[in-house]
Amino acid sequence: MLSEAIEEIHRGYQMAEDRRQAELRRRAGVRQLDSFLLQVENLIEGRHAAIPESLMDEIMRFVRPVSRKLHRVLSRNVTRDPVRVLDVLFDAQELLRARQPRLAA
Repeated sequence: MLSEAIEEIHRGYQMAEDRRQAELRRRAGVRQLDSFLLQVENLIEGRHAAIPESLMDEIMRFVRPVSRKLHRVLSRNVTRDPVRVLDVLFDAQELLRARQPRLAA
């Protein structure tokens, strides 16, 4: 009887941990997007004419699974204009937030 209770407690802890890990994975995309937004905003504030190629590649890899349409917009931005990239990132942010389940009130 005691061993069954202990097993039940362990199962409860494991289920809670599984839910926490799933939530972290679900929010990882939003955190990555926020990081990209901050980097691009800093480039704009610093009056950089273009996004560094390595950052642009990362952003394009991130955006592609979110929206192929937004990925095409980025692909056409051959000058890597930071303002245009920022617009795409804001659009991607809206898409990601729309996909996330709402919390019950």
